[in-house]
Amino acid sequence: MAIATNTYLTFTSRRNREDFADAIYQITPEDTPFISMIGRESVESTHPEWSTDTLAAPNPANAVVEGDEFTYGAVTATTRVGNYTQISRKEYIISRTQEKTLKAGPKSELGRQRRKKGVELRKDMESILLTNQASVAGNSTTARLLGGLPSWITTNDSRGASGADGGFSTGTGLTVAATNGDQRALSKALLDAGIASAYTAGGNPSIFMVSPYAKTKFTSFMSDAAVVPLRANASTSKQATLVGAADAYISDFGTIDVVPNRVMGSSAALARNAWLLDPDFLDLGVFDDIQEVKPAKTGDAEKRVLITEYTLKVNNEAAIGVVADIYGLTAST
Repeated sequence: MAIATNTYLTFTSRRNREDFADAIYQITPEDTPFISMIGRESVESTHPEWSTDTLAAPNPANAVVEGDEFTYGAVTATTRVGNYTQISRKEYIISRTQEKTLKAGPKSELGRQRRKKGVELRKDMESILLTNQASVAGNSTTARLLGGLPSWITTNDSRGASGADGGFSTGTGLTVAATNGDQRALSKALLDAGIASAYTAGGNPSIFMVSPYAKTKFTSFMSDAAVVPLRANASTSKQATLVGAADAYISDFGTIDVVPNRVMGSSAALARNAWLLDPDFLDLGVFDDIQEVKPAKTGDAEKRVLITEYTLKVNNEAAIGVVADIYGLTAST
Protein backbone atom coordinates (compact mmCIF):
# COMPACT_ATOMS: atom_id res chain seq x y z
CA MET A 1 0.00 0.00 0.00
CA ALA A 2 3.02 2.29 -0.41
CA ILE A 3 2.58 5.51 -2.38
CA ALA A 4 5.46 6.72 -4.54
CA THR A 5 6.86 10.14 -3.65
CA ASN A 6 5.04 13.03 -5.35
CA THR A 7 2.31 10.77 -6.75
CA TYR A 8 -0.61 12.87 -7.92
CA LEU A 9 -3.60 11.01 -6.40
CA THR A 10 -6.10 11.45 -9.22
CA PHE A 11 -6.67 9.04 -12.06
CA THR A 12 -6.67 10.75 -15.45
CA SER A 13 -6.49 7.80 -17.85
CA ARG A 14 -10.11 6.70 -18.33
CA ARG A 15 -11.97 4.82 -21.05
CA ASN A 16 -15.71 4.30 -21.52
CA ARG A 17 -16.26 4.94 -17.85
CA GLU A 18 -20.03 4.95 -17.67
CA ASP A 19 -20.64 2.16 -20.21
CA PHE A 20 -18.04 -0.10 -18.60
CA ALA A 21 -19.34 0.44 -15.06
CA ASP A 22 -22.93 -0.23 -16.14
CA ALA A 23 -21.84 -3.46 -17.83
CA ILE A 24 -20.03 -4.70 -14.72
CA TYR A 25 -23.01 -3.95 -12.48
CA GLN A 26 -25.31 -5.86 -14.84
CA ILE A 27 -23.18 -8.98 -15.30
CA THR A 28 -24.02 -10.82 -12.06
CA PRO A 29 -26.86 -9.09 -10.21
CA GLU A 30 -27.85 -12.38 -8.61
CA ASP A 31 -24.39 -12.74 -7.06
CA THR A 32 -24.52 -9.26 -5.53
CA PRO A 33 -28.15 -8.87 -4.49
CA PHE A 34 -27.46 -6.21 -1.87
CA ILE A 35 -25.87 -3.81 -4.34
CA SER A 36 -28.57 -4.64 -6.88
CA MET A 37 -31.51 -3.90 -4.57
CA ILE A 38 -30.38 -0.70 -2.83
CA GLY A 39 -30.36 2.79 -4.30
CA ARG A 40 -27.43 4.47 -6.01
CA GLU A 41 -26.37 8.04 -5.33
CA SER A 42 -23.41 10.19 -6.37
CA VAL A 43 -21.33 11.64 -3.54
CA GLU A 44 -18.98 14.58 -3.98
CA SER A 45 -16.56 14.16 -1.09
CA THR A 46 -14.67 11.40 0.68
CA HIS A 47 -16.82 12.02 3.76
CA PRO A 48 -20.46 12.42 2.74
CA GLU A 49 -22.83 13.36 5.58
CA TRP A 50 -26.58 13.38 5.98
CA SER A 51 -29.19 13.92 8.69
CA THR A 52 -31.57 11.53 10.40
CA ASP A 53 -34.68 12.42 12.36
CA THR A 54 -37.46 10.75 14.34
CA LEU A 55 -41.13 11.54 14.88
CA ALA A 56 -42.54 12.29 18.31
CA ALA A 57 -44.64 9.53 19.84
CA PRO A 58 -48.39 9.86 19.18
CA ASN A 59 -50.07 11.95 21.88
CA PRO A 60 -53.56 10.60 22.71
CA ALA A 61 -54.10 13.55 25.08
CA ASN A 62 -53.74 16.19 22.33
CA ALA A 63 -56.79 18.34 23.18
CA VAL A 64 -56.92 22.04 24.09
CA VAL A 65 -59.63 24.41 25.26
CA GLU A 66 -61.23 26.92 22.94
CA GLY A 67 -59.32 30.20 22.82
CA ASP A 68 -56.27 28.71 24.49
CA GLU A 69 -52.96 30.58 24.13
CA PHE A 70 -50.33 28.81 22.01
CA THR A 71 -47.33 27.27 23.73
CA TYR A 72 -44.27 26.12 21.88
CA GLY A 73 -42.25 23.05 22.63
CA ALA A 74 -38.53 22.81 22.03
CA VAL A 75 -37.49 21.87 18.49
CA THR A 76 -35.31 18.78 18.38
CA ALA A 77 -32.32 19.05 16.07
CA THR A 78 -31.64 16.33 13.53
CA THR A 79 -28.77 13.91 14.03
CA ARG A 80 -25.87 14.44 11.63
CA VAL A 81 -24.21 11.21 10.51
CA GLY A 82 -21.72 10.31 7.82
CA ASN A 83 -19.51 7.65 6.32
CA TYR A 84 -16.16 7.56 4.58
CA THR A 85 -15.48 6.44 1.04
CA GLN A 86 -13.31 3.39 0.45
CA ILE A 87 -11.10 2.72 -2.55
CA SER A 88 -11.07 -0.82 -3.95
CA ARG A 89 -9.21 -2.08 -6.99
CA LYS A 90 -8.11 -5.09 -9.05
CA GLU A 91 -4.89 -5.19 -11.07
CA TYR A 92 -3.70 -7.47 -13.87
CA ILE A 93 -0.84 -7.56 -16.38
CA ILE A 94 -0.69 -9.57 -19.63
CA SER A 95 2.39 -10.04 -21.79
CA ARG A 96 2.26 -8.72 -25.37
CA THR A 97 2.97 -12.22 -26.69
CA GLN A 98 0.16 -13.83 -24.69
CA GLU A 99 -2.30 -11.19 -25.89
CA LYS A 100 -1.41 -11.86 -29.56
CA THR A 101 -1.21 -15.67 -29.31
CA LEU A 102 -4.08 -17.61 -30.89
CA LYS A 103 -6.19 -18.92 -28.02
CA ALA A 104 -9.18 -21.18 -27.45
CA GLY A 105 -12.19 -19.20 -26.23
CA PRO A 106 -11.98 -15.39 -25.98
CA LYS A 107 -9.43 -13.98 -28.41
CA SER A 108 -8.30 -11.23 -26.05
CA GLU A 109 -6.84 -12.15 -22.67
CA LEU A 110 -7.04 -8.48 -21.69
CA GLY A 111 -10.77 -8.50 -22.43
CA ARG A 112 -11.33 -11.75 -20.52
CA GLN A 113 -9.46 -10.52 -17.47
CA ARG A 114 -11.23 -7.15 -17.66
CA ARG A 115 -14.61 -8.83 -17.38
CA LYS A 116 -13.48 -11.34 -14.73
CA LYS A 117 -11.78 -8.76 -12.51
CA GLY A 118 -14.79 -6.47 -12.84
CA VAL A 119 -17.07 -9.18 -11.46
CA GLU A 120 -14.59 -9.93 -8.68
CA LEU A 121 -14.41 -6.23 -7.78
CA ARG A 122 -18.18 -5.98 -7.58
CA LYS A 123 -18.30 -9.03 -5.30
CA ASP A 124 -15.58 -7.51 -3.12
CA MET A 125 -17.77 -4.42 -2.79
CA GLU A 126 -20.78 -6.55 -1.80
CA SER A 127 -18.71 -8.26 0.88
CA ILE A 128 -17.29 -4.97 2.22
CA LEU A 129 -20.70 -3.30 2.45
CA LEU A 130 -21.95 -6.22 4.58
CA THR A 131 -18.79 -6.61 6.69
CA ASN A 132 -18.79 -5.66 10.36
CA GLN A 133 -16.09 -3.02 9.99
CA ALA A 134 -15.95 0.38 11.65
CA SER A 135 -15.40 3.44 9.50
CA VAL A 136 -11.88 4.88 9.37
CA ALA A 137 -11.01 8.40 8.25
CA GLY A 138 -7.62 7.31 6.93
CA ASN A 139 -4.45 9.26 6.17
CA SER A 140 -1.42 9.02 3.89
CA THR A 141 -0.47 5.61 5.32
CA THR A 142 -3.88 4.21 6.37
CA ALA A 143 -6.61 3.43 3.90
CA ARG A 144 -10.05 4.98 4.41
CA LEU A 145 -12.68 2.40 5.39
CA LEU A 146 -16.43 2.73 5.01
CA GLY A 147 -18.59 1.68 7.94
CA GLY A 148 -20.21 -1.62 6.91
CA LEU A 149 -23.91 -2.23 7.51
CA PRO A 150 -23.44 -4.21 10.78
CA SER A 151 -21.63 -1.22 12.32
CA TRP A 152 -24.73 1.00 11.90
CA ILE A 153 -27.56 -1.02 13.44
CA THR A 154 -28.60 -0.24 17.02
CA THR A 155 -32.42 -0.04 17.03
CA ASN A 156 -33.62 -3.36 15.60
CA ASP A 157 -30.92 -5.86 16.43
CA SER A 158 -31.42 -9.30 17.90
CA ARG A 159 -28.10 -10.60 19.23
CA GLY A 160 -26.86 -13.69 20.97
CA ALA A 161 -25.75 -13.62 24.58
CA SER A 162 -22.72 -11.35 25.16
CA GLY A 163 -23.30 -9.56 21.85
CA ALA A 164 -23.34 -5.76 21.76
CA ASP A 165 -24.28 -2.95 19.38
CA GLY A 166 -21.85 -0.85 17.45
CA GLY A 167 -23.46 2.23 15.91
CA PHE A 168 -22.56 5.72 14.77
CA SER A 169 -20.68 7.84 17.32
CA THR A 170 -21.54 11.53 17.17
CA GLY A 171 -18.43 12.20 19.22
CA THR A 172 -15.92 10.71 16.78
CA GLY A 173 -17.99 10.88 13.60
CA LEU A 174 -17.21 7.20 13.02
CA THR A 175 -19.16 3.97 13.22
CA VAL A 176 -18.24 1.29 15.75
CA ALA A 177 -18.15 -2.40 14.90
CA ALA A 178 -20.71 -4.57 16.68
CA THR A 179 -19.53 -7.19 19.19
CA ASN A 180 -20.31 -10.77 18.21
CA GLY A 181 -22.49 -12.76 20.59
CA ASP A 182 -23.06 -16.46 21.15
CA GLN A 183 -24.35 -18.11 18.01
CA ARG A 184 -27.82 -19.69 17.86
CA ALA A 185 -30.06 -21.32 15.26
CA LEU A 186 -32.22 -19.14 13.05
CA SER A 187 -35.86 -19.60 14.03
CA LYS A 188 -39.31 -18.35 13.11
CA ALA A 189 -39.55 -16.67 16.52
CA LEU A 190 -36.35 -14.67 15.88
CA LEU A 191 -37.56 -13.64 12.42
CA ASP A 192 -41.01 -12.60 13.68
CA ALA A 193 -39.48 -10.55 16.50
CA GLY A 194 -37.13 -8.82 14.07
CA ILE A 195 -39.93 -7.92 11.66
CA ALA A 196 -42.09 -6.57 14.49
CA SER A 197 -39.21 -4.49 15.87
CA ALA A 198 -38.43 -2.89 12.49
CA TYR A 199 -42.10 -2.19 11.80
CA THR A 200 -42.64 -0.63 15.23
CA ALA A 201 -39.61 1.61 14.71
CA GLY A 202 -41.12 2.94 11.48
CA GLY A 203 -39.54 0.66 8.88
CA ASN A 204 -41.28 -1.52 6.33
CA PRO A 205 -38.84 -4.35 5.67
CA SER A 206 -39.56 -6.15 2.42
CA ILE A 207 -36.40 -8.27 2.07
CA PHE A 208 -34.96 -10.98 4.30
CA MET A 209 -31.42 -11.51 3.01
CA VAL A 210 -29.56 -14.56 4.28
CA SER A 211 -26.68 -16.91 3.50
CA PRO A 212 -27.47 -20.01 1.40
CA TYR A 213 -27.46 -22.25 4.49
CA ALA A 214 -29.74 -19.89 6.41
CA LYS A 215 -32.10 -19.94 3.42
CA THR A 216 -32.50 -23.69 3.89
CA LYS A 217 -33.24 -23.11 7.57
CA PHE A 218 -35.92 -20.60 6.61
CA THR A 219 -37.53 -23.22 4.38
CA SER A 220 -37.72 -25.54 7.40
CA PHE A 221 -40.11 -23.02 8.98
CA MET A 222 -42.80 -24.64 6.81
CA SER A 223 -42.91 -27.48 9.34
CA ASP A 224 -43.71 -25.04 12.16
CA ALA A 225 -47.18 -25.62 13.60
CA ALA A 226 -47.98 -21.90 13.26
CA VAL A 227 -47.29 -21.82 9.50
CA VAL A 228 -50.12 -22.43 7.05
CA PRO A 229 -49.00 -25.16 4.59
CA LEU A 230 -48.54 -24.21 0.94
CA ARG A 231 -51.03 -26.17 -1.16
CA ALA A 232 -51.56 -26.32 -4.93
CA ASN A 233 -53.97 -28.29 -7.07
CA ALA A 234 -52.24 -30.96 -9.15
CA SER A 235 -53.40 -31.32 -12.75
CA THR A 236 -54.48 -34.84 -13.62
CA SER A 237 -52.82 -34.53 -17.03
CA LYS A 238 -49.41 -33.44 -15.76
CA GLN A 239 -46.84 -34.70 -13.32
CA ALA A 240 -47.27 -33.16 -9.87
CA THR A 241 -44.69 -30.68 -8.59
CA LEU A 242 -43.27 -31.12 -5.10
CA VAL A 243 -42.87 -27.78 -3.34
CA GLY A 244 -39.78 -28.08 -1.14
CA ALA A 245 -38.74 -24.48 -0.63
CA ALA A 246 -40.14 -21.07 0.28
CA ASP A 247 -39.16 -17.73 -1.23
CA ALA A 248 -41.56 -15.38 0.56
CA TYR A 249 -43.01 -15.01 4.02
CA ILE A 250 -46.36 -13.38 4.71
CA SER A 251 -45.80 -11.87 8.12
CA ASP A 252 -48.15 -9.91 10.39
CA PHE A 253 -46.65 -6.75 8.89
CA GLY A 254 -46.47 -7.53 5.19
CA THR A 255 -44.89 -9.90 2.71
CA ILE A 256 -41.15 -10.46 3.04
CA ASP A 257 -39.15 -11.76 0.06
CA VAL A 258 -36.39 -14.15 1.11
CA VAL A 259 -33.18 -13.56 -0.85
CA PRO A 260 -30.17 -15.88 -0.56
CA ASN A 261 -26.78 -14.21 -0.98
CA ARG A 262 -23.82 -16.29 -2.20
CA VAL A 263 -21.32 -13.70 -0.99
CA MET A 264 -22.70 -14.00 2.54
CA GLY A 265 -21.99 -17.72 2.35
CA SER A 266 -18.30 -17.08 1.64
CA SER A 267 -17.32 -16.53 5.29
CA ALA A 268 -18.62 -17.21 8.77
CA ALA A 269 -18.37 -13.49 9.60
CA LEU A 270 -20.86 -12.57 6.87
CA ALA A 271 -23.09 -15.64 7.27
CA ARG A 272 -23.80 -14.97 10.96
CA ASN A 273 -26.14 -12.05 10.12
CA ALA A 274 -29.61 -12.28 8.57
CA TRP A 275 -30.87 -8.92 7.30
CA LEU A 276 -34.34 -7.38 7.28
CA LEU A 277 -33.99 -4.67 4.67
CA ASP A 278 -36.03 -1.71 3.51
CA PRO A 279 -34.07 -0.78 0.34
CA ASP A 280 -35.56 2.74 0.33
CA PHE A 281 -33.33 3.59 3.30
CA LEU A 282 -30.04 2.34 1.81
CA ASP A 283 -27.82 3.72 -0.96
CA LEU A 284 -24.54 2.90 -2.59
CA GLY A 285 -22.72 6.24 -2.49
CA VAL A 286 -20.52 6.47 -5.59
CA PHE A 287 -17.62 8.93 -5.49
CA ASP A 288 -15.89 7.40 -8.52
CA ASP A 289 -17.48 4.60 -10.51
CA ILE A 290 -15.68 1.45 -11.61
CA GLN A 291 -13.21 2.49 -14.29
CA GLU A 292 -10.24 1.06 -16.13
CA VAL A 293 -6.85 2.75 -15.76
CA LYS A 294 -3.90 2.07 -18.09
CA PRO A 295 -0.67 2.61 -16.12
CA ALA A 296 2.42 3.74 -18.05
CA LYS A 297 3.95 0.96 -20.13
CA THR A 298 7.37 0.00 -18.72
CA GLY A 299 7.94 -3.48 -20.19
CA ASP A 300 6.79 -5.88 -22.87
CA ALA A 301 3.34 -6.26 -21.31
CA GLU A 302 0.01 -4.50 -20.91
CA LYS A 303 -0.98 -3.27 -17.43
CA ARG A 304 -4.54 -2.59 -16.35
CA VAL A 305 -6.19 -1.52 -13.10
CA LEU A 306 -9.91 -1.52 -12.29
CA ILE A 307 -10.61 0.96 -9.50
CA THR A 308 -13.59 2.51 -7.73
CA GLU A 309 -14.33 4.69 -4.70
CA TYR A 310 -17.65 4.28 -2.88
CA THR A 311 -19.42 4.20 0.46
CA LEU A 312 -22.60 3.00 2.17
CA LYS A 313 -25.37 5.46 3.04
CA VAL A 314 -27.70 4.21 5.77
CA ASN A 315 -30.34 6.92 5.58
CA ASN A 316 -31.95 5.81 8.85
CA GLU A 317 -30.74 2.70 10.63
CA ALA A 318 -34.04 2.33 12.48
CA ALA A 319 -35.64 1.11 9.24
CA ILE A 320 -33.25 -1.87 9.06
CA GLY A 321 -33.24 -5.00 11.21
CA VAL A 322 -30.71 -7.73 11.81
CA VAL A 323 -31.01 -11.18 13.34
CA ALA A 324 -27.38 -11.53 14.31
CA ASP A 325 -25.22 -14.34 15.65
CA ILE A 326 -26.99 -17.16 13.82
CA TYR A 327 -25.46 -20.35 12.48
CA GLY A 328 -25.04 -19.28 8.89
CA LEU A 329 -22.72 -21.88 7.35
CA THR A 330 -23.66 -25.14 9.06
CA ALA A 331 -25.72 -26.32 12.00
CA SER A 332 -22.84 -25.36 14.31
CA THR A 333 -20.93 -22.54 12.54
